[in-house]
Amino acid sequence: DDEYHERQEWRDMLAAALTGEVMGSEKKRMKEDIPSEIIDDGDQPSQPGDSRQQKTRYNSLLHSKHMDLWLGCRAAIRGRTPMQEKQTIESLRAVHADTTLRAVMEFCVDRTAFVNEGDVEVDFSTLCLVQLQKLLRRVDYVEGMYPTLDALGVAKPVYASPTFQEKLAAITSWTNISVRLELLYKMIQRWTGSEDLNLYSTTTPGDYMSTTVGISKGDIQTPPSATQRVFQHTPFVERLLKENGMRKIFEQSILTELEQVMISARADLIDKGAQLTGIGLPTCNGQMQELLRFPPRLLQTCLQIRLQTTQNLKNLALPQIDQLIEDIRDSLSVACHIKRSFAAVTKPMIYWNPEVRLDDEYNHTLRRCLKMYFSLLQRKLRLVSEHGSNREFETIETQWPFMLEVVRDIDGGTYEMALRFCQQTKYHVRGWIRVLARSLKGPPACDTMSSRDLAKWTSRVLHSIRTPILKCQRLVRTIQDAIVNSADYVFTNAHSLLAQLVDTKHVLVYTAGEWETRGLYILGSQALSRRPHLARSLLSDCVVNQDLADEENDSCYLLVVCTNAEFSWTGAT
Repeated sequence: DDEYHERQEWRDMLAAALTGEVMGSEKKRMKEDIPSEIIDDGDQPSQPGDSRQQKTRYNSLLHSKHMDLWLGCRAAIRGRTPMQEKQTIESLRAVHADTTLRAVMEFCVDRTAFVNEGDVEVDFSTLCLVQLQKLLRRVDYVEGMYPTLDALGVAKPVYASPTFQEKLAAITSWTNISVRLELLYKMIQRWTGSEDLNLYSTTTPGDYMSTTVGISKGDIQTPPSATQRVFQHTPFVERLLKENGMRKIFEQSILTELEQVMISARADLIDKGAQLTGIGLPTCNGQMQELLRFPPRLLQTCLQIRLQTTQNLKNLALPQIDQLIEDIRDSLSVACHIKRSFAAVTKPMIYWNPEVRLDDEYNHTLRRCLKMYFSLLQRKLRLVSEHGSNREFETIETQWPFMLEVVRDIDGGTYEMALRFCQQTKYHVRGWIRVLARSLKGPPACDTMSSRDLAKWTSRVLHSIRTPILKCQRLVRTIQDAIVNSADYVFTNAHSLLAQLVDTKHVLVYTAGEWETRGLYILGSQALSRRPHLARSLLSDCVVNQDLADEENDSCYLLVVCTNAEFSWTGAT
């Protein structure tokens, strides 16, 4: 039918386009349009350089047609003839091209010209941005005078030079970064409702208070004007916590975009830091520092509010405790991710030093959150024991992998983890030992029971205790493998020991007198001399770091020597 026939025609046309037949026919038609004078006569024998000359003339013709088409479009848009447009462009090129390119090459910022009282760095960056935007608009204007950038490079060799392109790329990158950061800063201002990103001064639209016009009792009450309305002030973070969970808050597009922009800005500023420093542009300003501080500050405030709310809860049931534990797990996971990301972005490098660090209150809040987590876990285990369940050790063991992920990002977290897990395990082991001791005394009527009934009762008791005891052994083995990572030795001859350590190429770890004044000296293995950054981790962590337990780092260890005799070390440090 007609519909099928039409569909088949469309399929044939699409197949022709995809297989290149349309492109081939168009190329053939363009070649036929070439004047015959630039095509060799078929009767004449071809010369060795004819094909190259034909290609050159062909490209020249295409370039001429492209120029005519570009010039005709500009003329039509501006209501001029092609000849008038050509004269106008030539005059504009003569006036603007060289001066603009020279301005880019000579551009340099004088910091002393912008020093003012108050926020010096912010004003300086803002004024630099205004100047660069004007300069880049001039460059765009000059580039628009030529059909292609290659044509501009041919007409003005300065534009195509590597020096000019590197400087233009650095200026463009710095401008784009500044504009994106300024836009993000304004978005977060509108999101929080605060000009200075203060998380506790948010004004949210609410029901206004009615005002009375006049004095007499019968006067009419009317709503106030926009300037007279008194809105309810709701803290921004409290509103967020009511609307979303902790993880969803930091999965919002504005915060994920902020993280991506910071990572991209850091990479670009490090890559083009040499050019920016030579120009005099700052690689970091006050606005960038505020944006870097915002996610940790927001998270810290969220954690403080959540901790305050949790501390005020009393007589919690087991499902409520499980929900609170899950919330704090998410909070700790997000907090450690934010801390790692912050440390990675703010790590000082050449041409990049934002001079921003986490507040001590942030680490203190993380420790409080970790202690609250263990406190809730303890309450849950007590309730589990009271209900007669034998899943205490299983519950503790399920928390172990998660704790290993987060405690290394919390100052003092490994010590808190080791202490709490040992305490909880010890408490419940004692509980089951008491249960076993009571059971081994036998049933109340054991004297009147037959030997067969007594054997059944004993078997039933041992079977009920067998499962928790096996889980306890598995948990204790896991904790022991991770925590028991040291041993004590006593040597009668310290000088002989030190001589052997020198011969085996051990190294002295110097602590700037902090340990040496107390008669304690730290010696490291030979492998540690190639990885000095591991010394602090080996000495401070209470839990074995699996990253250090591989074959490559297997020989890294520390010796803490305590001696009353004179300590004389002649080895490496």
